[in-house]
Amino acid sequence: MDKRLREWVTVSIVLCGALLLGAALPQHREAARIASTVAIALLGFAIAVAVWHERVGGLLDPSAPDAARSAASPRFTLFLASFVALFLEMVLIRYIGSQLRIFAFYKNVPLIAAYLGLGLGCALGQARPHHLLRLLLWCLPLFVFLAVGSLFFSGMLGQMAAIASSEHILGDTVVAPSSFLLELAEQLGMGAFCVATLFALASFFVPIGRLLGDAFERLPRLSAYSLNIAGSLAGTGVFLLLGSLWAPPWIWLLLGLLPLVWWLADRRQALAAMGLVLASALAVAPGIGETIWSPYQKLVGEPIAFKVDDQGAEVSGYLVDISDVFYQVAVDLRPAAVARMGENPFPHYDAAFRLLPDSPGRVLIVGAGTGNDVAAALRAGATQVDAVDIDPAIVALGRRHHPEHPYDDPRVHVIVDDARAAFRRLPEGAYGAVMFGLLDSHTQLGMSSVRLDNYVFTRESFAEARRLLRPGGSLVVTAATFRDWFRQRFVDLLETTCGAPVQTKEAQLWVTYACQVAPAEQPPSRPTTAATLPIDDWPFLYLPERGIPRAYALVVLLLFFGSVWVVRAHGLSPARFSAYHGHLFFLGAAFLLMEVYSINRLALLFGTTWIVSAVAVMVVLTLIIAANFTVAIVRGVPYPLAYAGLAASLLVSFALDPAIVLGEGVGASVAYGFVVLLPVYFAGLVFARSFARADEAGPAIGANMLGAVVGGWTEYASMALGIKALALLALVFYLGSLVCLTRTRPSS
Repeated sequence: MDKRLREWVTVSIVLCGALLLGAALPQHREAARIASTVAIALLGFAIAVAVWHERVGGLLDPSAPDAARSAASPRFTLFLASFVALFLEMVLIRYIGSQLRIFAFYKNVPLIAAYLGLGLGCALGQARPHHLLRLLLWCLPLFVFLAVGSLFFSGMLGQMAAIASSEHILGDTVVAPSSFLLELAEQLGMGAFCVATLFALASFFVPIGRLLGDAFERLPRLSAYSLNIAGSLAGTGVFLLLGSLWAPPWIWLLLGLLPLVWWLADRRQALAAMGLVLASALAVAPGIGETIWSPYQKLVGEPIAFKVDDQGAEVSGYLVDISDVFYQVAVDLRPAAVARMGENPFPHYDAAFRLLPDSPGRVLIVGAGTGNDVAAALRAGATQVDAVDIDPAIVALGRRHHPEHPYDDPRVHVIVDDARAAFRRLPEGAYGAVMFGLLDSHTQLGMSSVRLDNYVFTRESFAEARRLLRPGGSLVVTAATFRDWFRQRFVDLLETTCGAPVQTKEAQLWVTYACQVAPAEQPPSRPTTAATLPIDDWPFLYLPERGIPRAYALVVLLLFFGSVWVVRAHGLSPARFSAYHGHLFFLGAAFLLMEVYSINRLALLFGTTWIVSAVAVMVVLTLIIAANFTVAIVRGVPYPLAYAGLAASLLVSFALDPAIVLGEGVGASVAYGFVVLLPVYFAGLVFARSFARADEAGPAIGANMLGAVVGGWTEYASMALGIKALALLALVFYLGSLVCLTRTRPSS
């Protein structure tokens, strides 16, 4: 048996054994059933491969012919390869972050792995049919592990992250302090898992990168690069469409993997490839309960029955998990229902309204979820409730399954939007109370280390919420604040905003904080310059102080060595790269930083809605195409002019605060967004001219993508320096590209 085939059979059988062992442990019955079924199916397939290894080895023959159609249609081939690369990158980043919750917070790991694999593949080139078939063969155990294995491993990894990091991670919170040695052990374990993930995902993307590298060589450089960007735009657009339609992952995989069949000329290979794609799609299809892939996150809902105590009656509710972590239970908490239970299992909903000095009147609820806070507001006598939630799927679950049906009440107006965007559209001075519900989103904003809900908990956001209150109105926040510094942060935020003392009410795991807004003429009761309070430029609510947590720093260090290992494992020698490749490398590093920077800036203007990240990426790619056309029309755009425009636009982007256009209308916001993204155009001018003279397109694109790997690591510096500093770090990388450019051959 071929060595690589033997490795695949061994890994698959070990994975099957682990799944069957996990299914035998006491746990969720449906999860055990799914794990057992999938494990037995994979085990049968692995045994069949072992028995008929000669036939399978024949399909993986390196001497099989290339697809003639790829040579006959080079433009379509490059477009298709670019579509697949970008689309699968977004698929893997989202799916892994949803299945293994650790990567909802270390989202840069799959992102860096994608760029690393694509960059390596482009530099290596020489794609062959057996590369694609081996990729599709390995897809099967990979997606079985992610789809089913995550049911057993995700919780362990989340607990490991909670112990290892000073970051507050709701759902996996460690209350008791840990020793330094325990934290270090957990950090090393988490880092080792991240490195293993990096290697697996980078290896996944290497064959796709090889396709890109080969396709580039068949066309003129600038037209090839424009086709590459157009294919990437198409991949982003399709992924955006699927997200808006709440499409499940099996559809993502079919659309992402089936195009690879284009490169397989042999009919047997093509049929085998389609079978493997279908098997991978089937592996991710099963779901527990009512699984919904909303535009933001994976939601799992199912009816539950529980007792609060032995004497109380059993009650029914509807449990909602986000990425397989508990989020909330939609349950009837009316007085009669609580009397039957014997005790209120979730007292914090009503406790929030008991802290108000009088009847709330009109209430705004941020993070309304399935409707528990809305139901509590109605029980408290609210005359009108405006319920804001960013995720339409959570609201839909509440409409269908909440036993009190609060969203059907005529007093309730549902607003599906980002909280910050809603604050700017709602009437000033109209509310008796603004209530912040349990808002931890369990995921991050696009490719950034900023969580989806972080911009809701900044001083600027609370100031906007205060503007909506009538005189004497109250700001109320409910949170699971297990750590002392986290509790104090909410107290400081509210005291700074209200200019009045904060009341607190503990209810089991949750704490409610409330303050009544002081009259405008009354000075604040405490200084408003607390250094560690989250602001729009440093929105890291869950970090105790400015700085990169040791867990993140250690993981990044391990990822650096892991990346070197991946490069060496695939036989890529640094000797292949010159100062010219270094020039493109630094351009790639700066590009990724600018992409993350622009996503964060635009999120403040248009909200952290699902569309912002995808639209920002699409605008960036469009600006690159515009730069390509400029270079094609105005031949020989001078490097000094392009770099001068780049530096000037970066400094302007850094200096302009989004606050100057808040509330000034869509036109002003769009204009600001254009200014923020303008450096991408000038950088595109530099890259387009440099790429046009590449002797080999594959290594050139590969160097650029490998540079993006470094940009992905550097993004974590925002935890210490703030979001705006990413623009200055990008400027440093652009200067590095200029220095390398001056060291290239004179013909440049």
